Amino acid sequence: MNLKHYIYIKCKVRNQNKILVKLYKNKINVYDVIKKENEVYLKVLESDYQKIKEQIVTAKFYYVTESGFFRVKKMITPLKIFAVLSFLLLTNFFCHVVVKVNVVHSNKEIRELVTKSLEKEGIKVWSIKKDYLTLQKIKENILNTYKDRLEWIEIESIGMQYVVRIEERIINRFLEENKFCHVVARKSGVIESITSSKGEIMVHEGQYVKEGDILISGEIKFNEEVKNNVCAKGSVYAEVWYQTSVSLPIEYITKQRTGKKRFNLSFESDSGKYKILKSRLVTHEDESKILFRFFNFTFYLDTEYETIETKNKYNLEAGTKKAVELADEKIKAQFRASEKIKFQKVLKNSLNDSTIETEVFYSVIEDISQLEEYSITTEEEGS
Repeated sequence: MNLKHYIYIKCKVRNQNKILVKLYKNKINVYDVIKKENEVYLKVLESDYQKIKEQIVTAKFYYVTESGFFRVKKMITPLKIFAVLSFLLLTNFFCHVVVKVNVVHSNKEIRELVTKSLEKEGIKVWSIKKDYLTLQKIKENILNTYKDRLEWIEIESIGMQYVVRIEERIINRFLEENKFCHVVARKSGVIESITSSKGEIMVHEGQYVKEGDILISGEIKFNEEVKNNVCAKGSVYAEVWYQTSVSLPIEYITKQRTGKKRFNLSFESDSGKYKILKSRLVTHEDESKILFRFFNFTFYLDTEYETIETKNKYNLEAGTKKAVELADEKIKAQFRASEKIKFQKVLKNSLNDSTIETEVFYSVIEDISQLEEYSITTEEEGS
């Protein structure tokens, strides 16, 4: 690729046209001219710039800058290249060094136990970070070593530290402490399904139960006589009911991308995320890609997509539909595994000056079971 090497120069002269004529007579091509008071700015080939200095001595010409590629080339010196490479190498090195191992757990004994185990596996301050497979192996080793103490362990690399989260294994605390418990209803509802692995089921499908009712008893009876006491285990799903309200603004804004995009840089620290360069787009959506991490800073390459904002208004039908979607999200946010909405019904919706008010009724299939301890006398236990 044969790039033309252009030079931008300026000349302090009163008669600007006269200097242009001189250049023309000396067969020097001028590719761009900007005239200002007592000054003229010219774009010429680098080879012609040498001719100008040699052939036109009646006026003084000053170097301003060069065309894009050659300007960058001139700025890049061996020292600057060495400095940049050194910075990148140091950054890469520090990105792989551990300066802190933060073990998160409320039990001090568990924290100390895991910290010592991690140190034996080579995870400690000023050590080099491990790869994913090595971390998985370390987690397996620790869990196998302390099967009776640890249920779960996660090692997360955040910046220059490891954050280690642990879940302690509780081996049927009720049985260990020789306690007994019923499975009771934590709220009222109609029974949908029952599963039990221990205890005596006291209810049936389709039955209405109230909060606090015993669903699975820890008392094992024969001919109405208690023969044994256990800690009941099981889950009971029931149909329960909710009513929620949503207030939705009539006006809303939609964003549409124009196809125009710009690149930017940003960094994130404990205090938030900040742009390094000022955005050249008025309204935009960002997509970020991590470049590297340095200490507690994360650096990103941002792609800014220009957007056009349009103001819209809901009518009653569309607004009610949107309000129901928001109400669904609100209900589902509380769900645990296997819980679901059975049906829903809009009780009321109204369009006001600035909002749409909607009330929604829900029938939900929910796990209503919870454990409740009970005690027995020595005589009862012996019988």
